[in-house]
Amino acid sequence: MNIHEKLLSFGKKNIDLEELLKMLGLSSLDSEKCFEKIHTLQNQELIEPVKSSKTNGNNKYPLYNRYRILIKNEVSEETKSEINSLHPRLQSGGYLIRHFELYEKYRDEIQVLSRYLFQNSDTEYISRKERSYEIFSKEKVLDDKGMKNLLSILHISKDDLKFYDTPEYCFHDFIKERKEEMTLLICENKDIWFAIRRLMFEENISDILGTRLDGVVFGNGNKVAEKHGALTEYVRFMGNPKVHFLYWGDIDREGFDIYRRCLAANPDISIELFFNGYKLMLDLAEGKNLEDSPSERLNYADVSCLFANENNFQNIEGSQLSSCNTHDDAISKNEVTAKHNTNTILNDHEYSTLDSALKQNKLIPQEIVSYAILKSNCEQN
Repeated sequence: MNIHEKLLSFGKKNIDLEELLKMLGLSSLDSEKCFEKIHTLQNQELIEPVKSSKTNGNNKYPLYNRYRILIKNEVSEETKSEINSLHPRLQSGGYLIRHFELYEKYRDEIQVLSRYLFQNSDTEYISRKERSYEIFSKEKVLDDKGMKNLLSILHISKDDLKFYDTPEYCFHDFIKERKEEMTLLICENKDIWFAIRRLMFEENISDILGTRLDGVVFGNGNKVAEKHGALTEYVRFMGNPKVHFLYWGDIDREGFDIYRRCLAANPDISIELFFNGYKLMLDLAEGKNLEDSPSERLNYADVSCLFANENNFQNIEGSQLSSCNTHDDAISKNEVTAKHNTNTILNDHEYSTLDSALKQNKLIPQEIVSYAILKSNCEQN
């Protein structure tokens, strides 16, 4: 590595004399040679002295105690061509050309965003995480601090990408009308809960993916399963109506383990998986490059009992998602109540996607079902 490359990779704007001499492989005892070499670098406009640092006290061969590195990395023609091919909104003011290191850091995300801006004409606002998944196939890219700063610098706003931030836990539930008998959907994640709440409140839609719902409850991740009897207390608080719960969460080991623990924590409550929600997620995920699940503590066997039958998944037509007996990990043989949950059978593609995702510890987040997709599917039913 030559001195040009060493200065370029130093990582700081200023370099102390001692560090500079070490970089040059020189000893401070050889004053004349040090003086000549450093003045050569100055003449090449690679460095300049920081005059406020003062000199080293050598009257014959004076050198400053600190130097400013002037050399800058230059954008390659390939990178310049890539940036010039981006959507005009991303080229605004030439920022990415001037800060091409930032472009190189976020190259994949910027390229994907550019394609979205060229191709998309969405008018429907959806949540931040839903839009993030739609654009990047990951639900948290738009939450990344560096990405948020970059979009701000490029003057690309929430309105440009047509997304909103869901409020922080504004209501635990939304129930249009309290009845003596109700079907309530528990959503693991806030975005899908808020989307269903919007449909029920703003659009007066209660048939969600073919299932008639009376309300939607925010499960808040693990919290719905952490406290023993939490749902029992919730029903008691409402005056003990007859409530049938459906559960809908992420497709990964953690998401299904939350459901398993929720069953164990509320043995007297009717809770089933919201099959049609999962079927839609599996259909949307087919062919996608799935991200790894953040959950590392669970094995496939910990949740596979939720989907097993005596034919070990081979008899797709006869298999239904069933619940684990949480006391002895045996397989429950209770069939799903068709009254509350229709179209429960997975087809070959859906089953293959589910089985593969769990075995490989992958994640299909609920954010794959954006508000726009959910609304479209509900209006078709």
